[in-house]
This record gives sequence, structure tokens and C-alpha cells, in this order.
Amino acid sequence: MKKITLSLIAAAVVAGNLMADEAALQAQIEKLMHRIEQLEKAQGTIVQTQSTLQESQTAIKEEQTSQSDLLSKVNAQSANDNIKWDIDLRSAFHSIDYKYAADAKTHSGAADANAGKKYSNSSLFTNRLWLGMGSKVNDNLFFNGQVAANYYWGADNVKHPYMSQDYGWESSSAPHDADLRLRQAYFVYKFGNEWDVPMTFSAGRRAAEDGFLANNREGTVKPGSPLAHITNVEVDGAMVQFNLDKVFLPGSYLKVVYGRSYDSINQNALSETPYVGIDTQGDKKVDFLVLPMSIYDNGASKLMAEYAMIINAKGDNLTGTAPGIGAGTAHFGALSYQLDGLNEDIDFLNNSTVFASVAMTSTNPNNGYQMLGSTENKSGYSFWAGMLFPDMISDGGRFGLEYNYGSKYWTPMTWAEDSIIGSKIATRGNAYEGYWNLPIVGKNLTAQLRYTYIDHHYRSSISFLDDPSFKNLDNSQELRAFVRYQY
Repeated sequence: MKKITLSLIAAAVVAGNLMADEAALQAQIEKLMHRIEQLEKAQGTIVQTQSTLQESQTAIKEEQTSQSDLLSKVNAQSANDNIKWDIDLRSAFHSIDYKYAADAKTHSGAADANAGKKYSNSSLFTNRLWLGMGSKVNDNLFFNGQVAANYYWGADNVKHPYMSQDYGWESSSAPHDADLRLRQAYFVYKFGNEWDVPMTFSAGRRAAEDGFLANNREGTVKPGSPLAHITNVEVDGAMVQFNLDKVFLPGSYLKVVYGRSYDSINQNALSETPYVGIDTQGDKKVDFLVLPMSIYDNGASKLMAEYAMIINAKGDNLTGTAPGIGAGTAHFGALSYQLDGLNEDIDFLNNSTVFASVAMTSTNPNNGYQMLGSTENKSGYSFWAGMLFPDMISDGGRFGLEYNYGSKYWTPMTWAEDSIIGSKIATRGNAYEGYWNLPIVGKNLTAQLRYTYIDHHYRSSISFLDDPSFKNLDNSQELRAFVRYQY
């Protein structure tokens, strides 16, 4: 009986404990469920917050994009409403020498008083400043201009040493005084981009200097428009360009340029007939036609050609008493080639350049006149070759070697002198040149050391009028060193 009672008591205790545990478990489950509900609500709030943040970020990005587009338009409009300026300043040291031939003669054929003498200047300093300006309406219409000062230190504001007046085609090319002169000012309009032969029209004043091949010796990457072998002047004219690379060869184009290099009309505004020349010796307007052509250009190999003609070119009448009058027509032609990168697998050769050019000039005097001292048609020839290669010392520095030859009647349009001792390209004889182009601070600050030696076989070509039938200088030479800042 006692055993049964104890068993019942134990069972009751166990059942009570189980009921108590179940109640506690149930309470814990309810708390857990409540916690889960709270977590789910919190997670929903987080998801909603994240969604709101994403929407806000998207709205912010859209607003930033809209503002960026608006700012770009404002900047573009602002750029179009302003002129962009650039600077090119070159300070140079020159040491020059001239030696007259022992048999030097004057224009009249008499013995030159300077025969056998030597003249030199061991320390000539020059500054050349170009202030460039440009504005752009769009990719098809823009303007370029440049004012220039080219003078020697201590200049006394006199005219050109061997000319009674400053001529427009060399006003900023040879050292004068510190006055600013207009070097170039022209607009360019491109049209017909959808045509097989797109076209470009331009008018104004261009500095047709440092053209193809001459840019190498000047340390200028991009050459000027004409071929330097026969053209190196400042000119006023109009140009039409035909882009032929869609119908001919890569990089090919043809330019037709017509302009006026000289006009001696009366410019006295107080005259009864202003800007009408009263001249008993005939028309003194000198016009020109130039046809530069790029035949092929793939970036490494470039072949160019040019034909030019001067109408009413200068000369003399048969009496020799009226020099500098319109006497006839002159013709010029050149074919120039340049190769950049001789071997891609060898760094030295890949960074080297070679070039060569051949040219011809011809004078055709009218009846009763003479050109280059002759009443007959005279032809001259020239050859020009050079190479540039890394100096293996500096980063980007290059050495250059050039050779020029000109025959007795060789006379190109290089009156804007390419050297301070005269145009070495116009040499009637042999010209030898070596130079070292050295970057100091990238492309912004550069330097050059150059030596030019000219062996004159005939009279030096210091203007188109010179008679090459007699000899004056035996040789001339120049040592030049400059630093150049560009920005």
C-alpha cells in the first residue's frame, strides 16, 4: 500500500514538473516569436530605407548628369566667346662670319672693294616673340592669328640693314626692332564633309614659313603649309583646299592659293588719288599662284609636291636704270619626301628621320627686260637632304645633319630668311648644317645648338633681284644657340 502511494506521489511530481516546463517552454516560444516579429519589422524598415536611399542616389546621379551637361554647354559657349592665346618666345645667341671672294665684283662688273675681306660679329643676341590667338565657332569654322616681334638686343629702330623699307613678306622674319607686327590672321571654313571631296576655304594673311622639311631644323613638330624648298615668305591671299584621301591616296589633298606679295600703290591718304599708283615704269603689283599638294601621308611616310608661279616678277629693263620693276614670270616646282621611323624593331632607327627633296626654278623675262642679269629664260636646280637621329644622351633630344646644293640660277621664294646670314635653302653652291635639338622641360622649354656653313659658288641670294653671274661672298657661317619657351 505504501509503495503504491509513493509511486502515485512520484508520478504527480513528475507530471507537475512537466507541466511547469511546458509552460516555461511555451513562454519562451512566445517571446521568440515576438522577437522574430520585431526583427521582421525592423528588416522591412531597413529594406524600405535602402530602397529610399537607392532612389535618392539615382535622383542625385540624374541631377549631377544634368548639371554636368549644362556645365559642358556653358564651358563650350564660354570657350567660343573667348580668344585662346599662346606664346612662343625664342632668345638666341649668334656668332656670324662673312668672307668675300678674292675676285668679288659689283653689279656693274667692277672689282668689289670688299674683295678678299672678312667681316664678323661674335656676339649678336636676338629675341623673337610670337603671340598667337585663336577662336573657334565649331569644328568647321575657326580663326587663327599671330602678332610678332623679332629684334636684336640694343636695336636702334632702323630699317632692315639692306633695304630702304620694310617689306611685308619679311617684316617679322628678319631681326628689326621691338615693334609688334602682324604675322598671320586668317579664318578657315570647312564644308562638304559628306562629299567625296570635302573642301576648305581660307583667306587672310599667313606666315608661310618653316614649311615641310624646314620644321626639322627649327625643332617644330608640325610643319607650315608650303614646301620650304621653294616657299618661305609671309603672304596675303586666299586658299581653297580639296581633300582627296577618299578618292586618291591616304592623306592626300590639293591647295590652290592666290595672293599678292607686293604692291607699290600710293598709300598717301592726303593724295588726290589715294591707293592708285602713278608709275611711268608699269605695273608693280606682284601676284602669285601656289599649288601645294600632299600626294601620300600615312603618318610615317610623307610625299609632297608644289608648283608656284610669280606673276609680274621683279627684274630690270635693258638699260639697267630701273631695277625692281615687273619684268616677267617666274616658275617654281619641288618634290619632297620624308620617312619617320626606319625600323620598328630598333629604337634608335625607329626614332630616326630621313628626308630628301629636289626642286627647280625658271625665270621668263618679257621683251625689253632681264631677270637674274639675263634676257633669256634661265633654269636653276637644287637638292636638299637630311637626317635626324636620337642623341642617346637626353630623353627626346635629336641630332640633325643637312646638305643643300643650288645651281647658278637657282632662286626660290625664300626671302623670309631661314638663317640670320641669309637663306641657306637658296644657296648657289653648297650648304652644310648640323644641329642638336634638346628638350629641357618637355615641349614647353627647348634648346638648340646649330652650325651652318655656306660655300658660295655664285652670288649669294639675298633677294630675287640678285645677278648670280658674278661672285661676291666666298663663304658665310653662323653658330647659333637658343632657348625657346612655348605655351
